[in-house]
Amino acid sequence: MIRLNKRIARLGIVFITAFILLIVNLTYMQFIASAKLTAKPENIRPVLYERRIERGTIISADGKVLATSRKQDDSYTRVYPEGELAAHITGFYSSRYGRAGLELTYDDYLSGQSKVSSPDDYMKRLLGEEEPGNDLTLTLDMNLQSIASKALGLRKGAIVVLDPKTGAVLALVGWPRFDPNTLDDKWKSIAENPEGALLNRATQGRFTPGSSFKIVTAAAAIESGAVTPATVYEAPAQLKIYGGKVSNYGNKGFGRISFEEAFIKSVNTVFAQVGKNLGGQKLVDASEAFGINGEIPFDLPTAKSSVPEASEMDDLEVAWMAVGQGRAAVSPLMMALVGAAVANDGEIMQPYLVVKASERDGTAVFAREPRPWLCPISKNTAAVLKSLMEQVVAKGTGKSAQIPGVRVAGKTGTAEVGKGEPHAWFVGFAPVDNPEVIVAVIVENGGTGGSTAAPIAKQIIAALLGKNH
Repeated sequence: MIRLNKRIARLGIVFITAFILLIVNLTYMQFIASAKLTAKPENIRPVLYERRIERGTIISADGKVLATSRKQDDSYTRVYPEGELAAHITGFYSSRYGRAGLELTYDDYLSGQSKVSSPDDYMKRLLGEEEPGNDLTLTLDMNLQSIASKALGLRKGAIVVLDPKTGAVLALVGWPRFDPNTLDDKWKSIAENPEGALLNRATQGRFTPGSSFKIVTAAAAIESGAVTPATVYEAPAQLKIYGGKVSNYGNKGFGRISFEEAFIKSVNTVFAQVGKNLGGQKLVDASEAFGINGEIPFDLPTAKSSVPEASEMDDLEVAWMAVGQGRAAVSPLMMALVGAAVANDGEIMQPYLVVKASERDGTAVFAREPRPWLCPISKNTAAVLKSLMEQVVAKGTGKSAQIPGVRVAGKTGTAEVGKGEPHAWFVGFAPVDNPEVIVAVIVENGGTGGSTAAPIAKQIIAALLGKNH
């Protein structure tokens, strides 16, 4: 009997050891080595496995479903109820053409592979059971998204709307765009669209900023103490610099004017002098303080806005850069963040779209809290710029952004781009005394910022503040 018990004990140890080894091996295969095994080209299991996963739903702040999964036989297909309206945000998920947008950047969450959040999840994954992916809740307001889309219409360009106090993105619009529901059937026409339908212009477009960049130049000058609103300049129609010249829009001269008036009327020859006096390095340093030449931490892929190195520019290029021309290239998101610094007393909050990821039962996998990103200017400088930008809308080039009963601040931009009409820009926020919204608008080859972009921003700000009549 004793000998039999020993044999049973030994057998039990063998089985326990084998079970432990099996658990260890499965754990290694499922979690540690899974990425390496998945990457092997001969391994078709990931493709087959993904088709069986019910990817998480993407939901807007106002409860609109932007992306969901529909079961067909033993697999799922992706459906986008809002179609092209949110296409550059959701992106697309295709077994044939891959992923883009949030479907790419949050793939691990949407596919449920981000992490195991409970012992039950662990056992299900260990046993190969396909659990649904995590749902994403966004900051996006689809009513505002729709209003912004209609305001832009079928004009090439982009709009960014965000809350300057938190960094929450409320709307993100670009044209042209595509319908992710038809992607597999119309891939060739979408991908080969000469206007770039797949490009998210709001975050990945790079454009000459024109006079909207004067916010940065003014910030550098005021912050350094080189300029006050009362500083007086000669403002000729043309200014000769280093063998070249800088001209005002429409070749108009203004005589002797203050820096305040030069900002309100967007006088190039004054800003050229300011830039030349500051020097290239101070202008580049100020640009980089706002995030230009760096990466924007965001939920979607972004293009890096840029200005040349100071050592690469002569006085003439520095002067033109101060005006917002030359080799300066910025995204609409970047300009929205520049405006947000002014609206938020000198501090830029990190922009974000995804508020939280949660399991199907509502259990949060992660939740986003607003956080500061950069502080490029002092509170005093922000206050001066805020006053200057308010005057731009009250009596300057941004009059088309005026809203009865609301103090609106802004800066227009008319960016010369060689061929065709200039790009039209407007960067603005409201109410001035307690900013709730910052809007950046670009209309490619749209003409002047005051006549084209400012009215678009007005519609969006009025809608958000409930001032539409």
